[in-house]
Amino acid sequence: MIASGPPFGRFETILLENEVLRVVACPALGGRILSLLDRRSGREWLVQGEPPASLQPWAREDALFGGREAFGWDECLPTVAPCPDPLDPAAPPLRDHGEQWGRAADMTADGNVLVTQWPSARWGYSFRRRLRLDGDRLVASYLLANASAVPMPFLWSMHPLLRLEPGARVWLRWVETATLGGHLGSPRAPDPHRDAWEVADISAGSALKVYARLRSPATAEARQPDRSTLRFRWDQAVAPVVGLWLDFGGWPSSEPVHQVAVEPTTSEDDDLASAVAAGRAPMLPPGETLRWSVRLTLG
Repeated sequence: MIASGPPFGRFETILLENEVLRVVACPALGGRILSLLDRRSGREWLVQGEPPASLQPWAREDALFGGREAFGWDECLPTVAPCPDPLDPAAPPLRDHGEQWGRAADMTADGNVLVTQWPSARWGYSFRRRLRLDGDRLVASYLLANASAVPMPFLWSMHPLLRLEPGARVWLRWVETATLGGHLGSPRAPDPHRDAWEVADISAGSALKVYARLRSPATAEARQPDRSTLRFRWDQAVAPVVGLWLDFGGWPSSEPVHQVAVEPTTSEDDDLASAVAAGRAPMLPPGETLRWSVRLTLG
C-alpha cells in the first residue's frame, strides 16, 4: 500500500507498507527514506533526525553533509566526498554527498511501487530508484541513464544510516580485499580485513570507515543484541565494494553522533576524482542505461 505519510516538520511524506514493513520517504528532502520499520517488533532501523527549518541551506551547491543532516537513507551520486569535476576541471567542485540529498525529487506511485527520480542539470543524467515490498524484504531497483553526449564516470553509494544498539554486530560476508578509509579517535588503525565488527557505545569517541571487496554473492548483515537482523544483498557486477561506516561519537567534532552505515558502492574511494585517477570509476557511455538492485531483508 502507498499513501500519504505523517508530516516531517512542514514537509510531506509518502508511506509504503505491508503487513511486515513500513517505509516513510520525503520527496522534498531528495527522496530521503526517513523510516524503515519492522511492524512485527516496532523496531526502527534508520537513524532518526529533525527536519530543517528551510530547504535552502540543504539544497545549496556548497552544502556540507554534517551531523545534523546525517539521518535516514540517501543515495550518493556521482560522488560521496566533494572533489574536482572530472568532466570539467574548471567547473565548481562536485557536491558533498552527491547531487540528490536535500533537493526536491519527483516521487510517484506505480501500483505498489514507490518511484523516485532525480534529474541532473549539471551532467545530463537521469537517476531512478524503485522501492517494492515483498513480505519481509525491501527491494530497491536502480536505473542510471546517460543522456549526455560524452562518457560519464560515476561513483554511486547507497547511504542508509542505521540505528544499531551497543553490542550489535555487523558482518561482511567473504571479504576478499579491504582498505581503511580513515579513522578518528582510535589509538591506532585496526585491521580492516575483519569480517565482523561490534557496535560500541557513543562514549568510545571513535569513527571508522572501511571499504571491502566481497566474494560473490555480495552480502552484509547487521544483528541487534536481541538477534533482530537486517541483511543486505546486492548486484556485485555494478557495486563490487561495500563501505562500512562505524561512528561511535567520533564525528563530527561538535555534537558527535552514533550511527552505522552499510553502503554498497562502486569503488573503495571517497570521491569520484580519486576513483577516476585509480581506474576504478565505472564509465557509462552516451545514451546507455545501467540497472542494478539491492535487497534488504528483516528478520
